[in-house]
Amino acid sequence: MSNIQLRRTCILACSISLLGGAFYASQSLAGAAVPEISLQERLERGEVVVGLKDIGSTKFVTGSVLINEPPERIWPIMVNPFEFLGKISPRMKEVEVVTDKANLSVLKVTLDVILIPHFTYVVESKYENGARIEFKRIGGVLKDFRGWWEMSPACNGSSTQLTYSMYIDPGFPVPQWMIREGVRAELPRTLLALRKRVGAVCENSAALETHTILAAGVNHNNALHAHLTPIEDSTQ
Repeated sequence: MSNIQLRRTCILACSISLLGGAFYASQSLAGAAVPEISLQERLERGEVVVGLKDIGSTKFVTGSVLINEPPERIWPIMVNPFEFLGKISPRMKEVEVVTDKANLSVLKVTLDVILIPHFTYVVESKYENGARIEFKRIGGVLKDFRGWWEMSPACNGSSTQLTYSMYIDPGFPVPQWMIREGVRAELPRTLLALRKRVGAVCENSAALETHTILAAGVNHNNALHAHLTPIEDSTQ
């Protein structure tokens, strides 16, 4: 495989990972265990910790980050694909909402990736108790794409440990270890961009995106807005 093909694969994996990507340290993909206290110390230092999780014969790449806001203030941003569009994910060019329910969405997502302009796939997401999202590919050019986002309270509820896990098979002949390496290298950028966006909204230096989906939840949006002073959204 040429360097161009490898780079394309890495960027593709990173771009797709947004829904369901020298400033961080990563866990060994060989599966070496990291003591819980070590993991917490690394997260508290602001690192994104990347590793592997085996479910049956499938290896999911995982990434964890600590965000200094409670889960209910992160959920409306993390769930909303229009927060990623043009803000967290610069390669995401279009999102079409096919199905919009409080516990389920189907989204048609278009990306511009190097050498693959207007790359489109369809993803179904299920939302659980304002804390977890499970997603899978149901259409488009990908052969397989699935995983989950999961939040858990940290620091007595004042912060959140956010974990993202994904598996992707693009459907063309690329070794899975190469796909995992591409995701491993790029996933922290997604999580850091999300943390930065949450911080900007919660610190009142940026407006919450008003275009959203039902899964973001009125209660969650109210919980977020309760901590904010209204500001003008310059994108409107």
